[in-house]
Amino acid sequence: MADPVREEDYGAMADDYATTPPTSDEVVAIDVNPAALAMGRPRAGAGKGRNTPAMSIRFPATMRADIHRRAQADHVPDADVIRRAVAEYLHRHPVT
Repeated sequence: MADPVREEDYGAMADDYATTPPTSDEVVAIDVNPAALAMGRPRAGAGKGRNTPAMSIRFPATMRADIHRRAQADHVPDADVIRRAVAEYLHRHPVT
């Protein structure tokens, strides 16, 4: 098992990546947490054929306020916080 990356190693790793990025032959796998993916409605003109249907949902006022505060802290729309929360929940609780 590899040693954990230390904080001071990140700068050297970034410099190495900037000068010699990996080639497609060197990349063997990419593991992505769905909660970390960019979410939201595509911007106008970003491409045709992408379907992001709307869904209505109701939240108690206190939960709505919490969602809004989290969104402000993350500098994202409220809907992104909700999408991330649902994606994380579904990732942690897959349908079997």
